[in-house]
Amino acid sequence: MESLQNITFTHRYWILLLPLVLMAADIITGWIQATINGTWDSTKMRIGLFRKSGELLVIVIAYVIYAAISLPVDAPAFIAAYIIIMEVISVCENLDQAGLPVPVWITRRLKKVAKDLSEDTPDELEPFDEDKYWLEDDELEEKEKETSDGSET
Repeated sequence: MESLQNITFTHRYWILLLPLVLMAADIITGWIQATINGTWDSTKMRIGLFRKSGELLVIVIAYVIYAAISLPVDAPAFIAAYIIIMEVISVCENLDQAGLPVPVWITRRLKKVAKDLSEDTPDELEPFDEDKYWLEDDELEEKEKETSDGSET
């Protein structure tokens, strides 16, 4: 995780260009493996393209925010690095499913890095509880006590 926080790109345009190139590689290798395996599905392809568009949009938004206000970390580079790792994993998986042997140590290492990155994020988001944001602490404690007693008002 610490190594990703210190990542630097040789030029700012690589923050958008490298994920874009790897997304194209993922799309091409996905198409190849789907053709080889006879599992071509245009709906799956369309959903994948929308997701990749969303990932690029997140990088652009992060870059605009980074340029507009001073952030302590280079958020666009961090987001791009995460997307790059995920795309490389996906390309390796596509190549493996297409029958091209990919060394196990490569995929194992990439998946470990991806797991390390995602450990800092919750698996499931808590449902939004409006009361936590608007009630005073003593009112919130009273409401929680009432709810746990089974006597809601």
